Amino acid sequence: MGKTILFIGILFFFVCPVVADEPEDLCHYSTEGQDFWFGLMQNRDKGNDHYLEITVTSRIGADFTLTYGPNEMPIGDGSYSVAANDSRTIQIPFELLESKGSENTEGKGIHLQASNPVNVYALNYRTQSSDVAVIYPTKSLGTEYYAMCYMPPQVGSNEKNSEFLIVASENDTKVTITPSVNTAGGKTAGIPFTISLSKGQSFQVQSLNNNITGQGDLTGTYISSDKPIAFFSGSKATPIPVNGNSYDHLYEQMPPTSTWGRVFYIVPLASRLKDTYRVLAADDATVVTIEGLNLIITLNRGQYFEFELDRNQASRLISTKRVLLAQYCRSQNLDNSGVGDPFMIILSPVTQKIDDVTFVAYESALIQDIFYINITSLTSEINHIILDDAPISSQYIKAFPKGEYSYARVPVSKGTHRLYNDNKDGGFLAFVYGFGDRTESYGYGVGYNLDIQLDIEGDIKDDTLVICKGDSYKLDAGDYFINYKWSTGETGSTIVVTKEGWYTVIASAPSGCTKSDKVYVKVEDPKIDLGEDKVACYPGEIILDAGPEFEKYLWQDGSTDRTFRVLETGDYSVTATNERGCNASASVRVSVFDPVFSQNYEVASVEHPAISFFNETENSVGFWWDFGDGATSNEENPVHHYSAIGKYRVVFQATSKFGCADTTSSTVKIIPFTLSTPNAFRPESEIAENRVFLPITEGIDPEKYHLRIFNRVGSTVFESKNPETGWDGKMKNGTLAESGVFVWIVQYADVQGYAHQQKGTVMLVR
Repeated sequence: MGKTILFIGILFFFVCPVVADEPEDLCHYSTEGQDFWFGLMQNRDKGNDHYLEITVTSRIGADFTLTYGPNEMPIGDGSYSVAANDSRTIQIPFELLESKGSENTEGKGIHLQASNPVNVYALNYRTQSSDVAVIYPTKSLGTEYYAMCYMPPQVGSNEKNSEFLIVASENDTKVTITPSVNTAGGKTAGIPFTISLSKGQSFQVQSLNNNITGQGDLTGTYISSDKPIAFFSGSKATPIPVNGNSYDHLYEQMPPTSTWGRVFYIVPLASRLKDTYRVLAADDATVVTIEGLNLIITLNRGQYFEFELDRNQASRLISTKRVLLAQYCRSQNLDNSGVGDPFMIILSPVTQKIDDVTFVAYESALIQDIFYINITSLTSEINHIILDDAPISSQYIKAFPKGEYSYARVPVSKGTHRLYNDNKDGGFLAFVYGFGDRTESYGYGVGYNLDIQLDIEGDIKDDTLVICKGDSYKLDAGDYFINYKWSTGETGSTIVVTKEGWYTVIASAPSGCTKSDKVYVKVEDPKIDLGEDKVACYPGEIILDAGPEFEKYLWQDGSTDRTFRVLETGDYSVTATNERGCNASASVRVSVFDPVFSQNYEVASVEHPAISFFNETENSVGFWWDFGDGATSNEENPVHHYSAIGKYRVVFQATSKFGCADTTSSTVKIIPFTLSTPNAFRPESEIAENRVFLPITEGIDPEKYHLRIFNRVGSTVFESKNPETGWDGKMKNGTLAESGVFVWIVQYADVQGYAHQQKGTVMLVR
């Protein structure tokens, strides 16, 4: 069952919030009042034990009247009274005032007027499907709302629509509705439509119910009006989440967007495995941080995000702009406790604390001894919270992982309880709930201080907004107010800032409420210091460090570490980004002293054994060469003549002007240089090497070789550019050459590129 309150045979909580040290004014209203307009949404009707109840509590006692509709028809006797620190319940047939259907204007708005401040609670009860809402007084109503509901199951029986209800508190009220999904009455998602209501009239909207394609979730529907209205949303009946096998009526009064908050502390329900939550945004580009999940999301206007927290995941939620936060109890088949069913609680931001409340727990046949109150306050105040004349036991108190708040989940017994802060400047947030056998449960906030918020939005921490040098930022005071005056002299709801300093805004609301807020804008210009250009001695190394104050790093080679290991000479650069998104860049030249030399020949012939060596080391001032044949030199670029064939290891040592000294080495090979030829050959010889004419070479460049054979009249009979291909005695046309003497010429280059030519004669024998 959903949240429930006092009536015969059923157990519920009732609360009387008191804010002793913060008197109500044009900007600050509690849920206690003397004039109320409200209504009740449609519950799933099964024709058994279905009725409505209105419960009134008072700290000092009051007379009150109950009427409904534009003509203010009396409910029951019409006039009632409630004693001090007591409650009075009036039961109403559901057929009289429960809203019916979708997009029908009905005269079912309920009006309560009291002689003294009271608190009002409304219940729609049906066996195993009930819910209760704390009712806001007329002075706390607004003109802009969003619906918070839940997704109906994709398939199943009818009567599980999401829904919302509008009640007019004044005549000639124009209300514009932009549904987030198609409605049961035929309105199209995203297309605004306008209705006109008189005081006391109500207008209910339900989602389209289609068991094949699934029913819609009206969460995110936008409501605006030209006069204050009461707005309620929830569900006719729904499981939570959609795969739950049991369902309940959801019914909550929605606070106007002007009272939404940016900082919430979430306390999971006691004895449950996990809870479901939804956060809903009223503005584009709303950045929400859910610290318990290490999750950051961005929502636009009317969008929501659903998440779950385990029973021990108490968490802070922070938003850059105003949001609405709902906590849902899940269907009992998804929990191991075997008790309870869906209900929805609208959670209060930290700006809505109260300091004194009286609540009563009444038992029913199904809820007898499982009751809790969740309490949140500043850690410095938690020991000042008094429950039934005793401080909260330390066994129930835990600190939130982040922030300055603590919480307690305290079991309570049936009956009347008082919760207050004995520090008159302190406060707390609290909600109560109970579980019964299988499908019985309820929960709701004990009361709120609806504080109209003027909050300069942005990525603000401790009243400081950090922007990057060269950037601009738009400070937004919201659109609820009608007059604005900034410290810059500007009068719009937003200003664009680029300079560091304090910025203050004073704004007035249509109600006459005047608020002020200020923020310090800090212009951040981060720097990276890689130092002056550096020199390292090979094989040493240099570590470049961009500093610890950044979150992201990008070096010239694409690496992303904070430090960079330099092994060779070059230019090195890094761009780093800090937690605010501000960038800094730096570069440095690093010279690594690594001895390097070159030589004009690695292989030389004995005919040309002179090798030139060249120093290529930067910043070197001293030189020493060992040519491998016993000779040395101190010249920078020496020439050395080798006198014998062989392989020589050349060692070079360079000394830099920075004091670095190191060596490197290379190899030089001096090879023979010869070309010899036979003086005769016979192609028909039994010895293979005698069958062709082939010059024997050593130390030549095979790419620069050309052999030609001429007959006695000077005609070319054969040529080859491959030193491994000789003449087999055939003419160019393939015929056999006759025996005789032939002239040969070989043109070639040695390995160093020097050109040579030799010629002679050869006898062809047949």
